[in-house]
Amino acid sequence: MNSEFLSSIVHFLRFPHAVGATESSMRRVERPIWSWSHRAWARHIGVLDRVGLSLPLYARLLESGEHTRLPAETLAAFEKRKRDNSERMLGMLQTFGQAISALQQSGVQHVCVKGFSLFPDYHEDPWQRHQTDFDLLVPPADALRAQRTLEGLGYKLTEVAGDGERRLRIPATEYFNRNTYLYRPQKSAAIELHPRFWEPGAEELPLRCPDNAFEQAEMRTLGSVSFLGLSRPHAFLYQTLHVFRHFLGSWARLLWLYEIAAYLHRFQEDDALWQQVQALASTDARLSEAIALVLLTAQDLFACPIPRALQVVHTLPAKSPVRLWISHFAWRWLLADIPGNKLNLLLQRHFFSDGPTWRRYLASRLVPFGKHSSLCEGIDRSIAKSFSFRAANCRFQAGRCWHHLHTGVGYATASIVWKMYLHRSQASYPQVNCFDN
Repeated sequence: MNSEFLSSIVHFLRFPHAVGATESSMRRVERPIWSWSHRAWARHIGVLDRVGLSLPLYARLLESGEHTRLPAETLAAFEKRKRDNSERMLGMLQTFGQAISALQQSGVQHVCVKGFSLFPDYHEDPWQRHQTDFDLLVPPADALRAQRTLEGLGYKLTEVAGDGERRLRIPATEYFNRNTYLYRPQKSAAIELHPRFWEPGAEELPLRCPDNAFEQAEMRTLGSVSFLGLSRPHAFLYQTLHVFRHFLGSWARLLWLYEIAAYLHRFQEDDALWQQVQALASTDARLSEAIALVLLTAQDLFACPIPRALQVVHTLPAKSPVRLWISHFAWRWLLADIPGNKLNLLLQRHFFSDGPTWRRYLASRLVPFGKHSSLCEGIDRSIAKSFSFRAANCRFQAGRCWHHLHTGVGYATASIVWKMYLHRSQASYPQVNCFDN
């Protein structure tokens, strides 16, 4: 992947007249997107699809009227994506509506998070966003009933995570690789049932989060489907924590940070909203730093404003490890194709107050023995037994092995540089910020 190409796209999507962008982002001089040939667009548009920026980019181009400056063949490729994703999202909305209707009839308490709940606050039209599944917040007491209800629609349980998250899917009859066109109509549906606002997961990183999300949920309507969604302050906090959860993994879609940046830009003058977000975010020191990390990264990439009411960001010391990592490593971590790299591990130690827990986690990330990733979760059994799928799955797993080896070496090398940066920073703000009570 040409990181210069992706960087130029990010630069084009930056918001004008924003103040407070970090020095590292202000120093960048990017190549204009108009200078790329159709051959370059054709070679890299698959990366744009995977990081989620193809459709938001085209929406911005249409809004400004600058889409006509693209090569004719490139413009046609974007138009096809717009048309195909419109059809795809319409079909997914119908599938989503069926699941919501069944859960409502069965009396299961649930709230839609992410996905269709992001319209119209984060995107004006569903075609502007690509998604693959549905996410619902369901109280633990209703989890089994929700599962049985969805199984009545043909969903099958594929996994129950250690923190209680349940993943269900209508068995897939086809599988995808990294070059699959993402905007085809979805033939299989997947739903994730989340038992709590924040799921510590394998990272064993607890955060004290709001416990009133269900009480303050609001009814939303998209097309012919009505459903409960989080209140605007809760939804924004959930979006930031979603990115932070992926920060604890290997890869995060640039789309998610762009959505946060666009929301900050659109509602920057809504002081009441940001005061409510601040109240929700200030209940826990580790939570505050997690939010500051996400928002400052979004600002570094897309030059979005951060409202003054968000003191969890503005009170973060200038020489903190969070700001240091954003200045030197955020772009390299984020401007990477899936499955990403391990440069986020440099900062993750900062969020772990317990040394043994951190060492176990680090070992599991660097050498993930016993974790067998599959090319397609929830694949139909008859397809899973086929020679073509097994061969493709073997190639996928071999690629994952090479990924861990390659990125592990990259992490080791970057660790030396990171320690130098930390040593030069203020001694009053060390690398390991203990959050012990």
